[in-house]
Amino acid sequence: MRRTLTSYAIAACAVALCALAACKSDSGTNPPTTTGDKTHGEYLVKNVAVCGDCHTQRGVTGLPIDSLNMAGGVAFSIPNLGTVYSRNLTSDSTHGIGAWTDQQIITAFRTGIAPMHMHNGVAMDSVLFPVMPYWLYGYLTDSDAKDIVAYLRTLKAVSYDPPMDTIPAAARVTWPKQAGIPDATTNDATTQRGKYLVTVAACIDCHTIPAATTTNPFASGVNMSLFLAGGRPFETIEPGKLIMSKNITPDVATGIGSWTSSQIDSAFAFGWDDQHRALCPPMPWEAFNGMTSTDRAAIVAYLRGIPAVSNTVPEDTTLHCPHP
Repeated sequence: MRRTLTSYAIAACAVALCALAACKSDSGTNPPTTTGDKTHGEYLVKNVAVCGDCHTQRGVTGLPIDSLNMAGGVAFSIPNLGTVYSRNLTSDSTHGIGAWTDQQIITAFRTGIAPMHMHNGVAMDSVLFPVMPYWLYGYLTDSDAKDIVAYLRTLKAVSYDPPMDTIPAAARVTWPKQAGIPDATTNDATTQRGKYLVTVAACIDCHTIPAATTTNPFASGVNMSLFLAGGRPFETIEPGKLIMSKNITPDVATGIGSWTSSQIDSAFAFGWDDQHRALCPPMPWEAFNGMTSTDRAAIVAYLRGIPAVSNTVPEDTTLHCPHP
């Protein structure tokens, strides 16, 4: 299921490499393939950053359209501003990223600055709207960034030109990397790995409310006083119904402080909460299920060690939550 974004949710969860733009070089030939590890890149793209969730359109059944795999065109409605469409990440040199250099791709998903390009004869802005969480992907290591590029180079070219964004140029302000992401109380190699994964999987994006307010609508990033405390609403396929991101801090009363490690793992990898109730999309548990057990354990360890935040999240209002 694909969701549109509410006024409190201007970025997708777990989502990844959203809103990259297409560019064609003067030569029309593909640049050399990166030396990154494409197998590890596939793992990062499919099971950590979950890029396909934002970059593959879904049909009326809610299933991804295979013929448009990673070709973009998923719409994100930004209240009072317009609509952002995810970009074509396939190797097509006209509409995708096939003509980009490795460094141009990395710069785009790390900083939000993409090469200027043409769309139906109209120049598109090179500044990516922060529905694309480059402000979190900026923490990707050089090695992981190169591995992602190596995998993206293997994608089948799809000649599809996503619609042009309708966001005004004045709203395209680049965000810096999110500051203040805390270490766990037990700061060791395991929790550092968990912190890294929680960041580049964009859990922070969905489970922390934005810093922007009605009085300061262009504030960047998220409200770190409510770090991972949930409360971001996401629209569903049911008109007027909402999914609320959950409080995943170790607060006993309002978060996951009373959950066992197995229950936390079951939530993000199998889609069941501590009461064995199904977790609804956009939580991409099916993708996270493909994470290694070591990486999942690192995330659990990190979540157990971050500051507990007391924040009661309203119940979901949806009546429909499909779960295999």
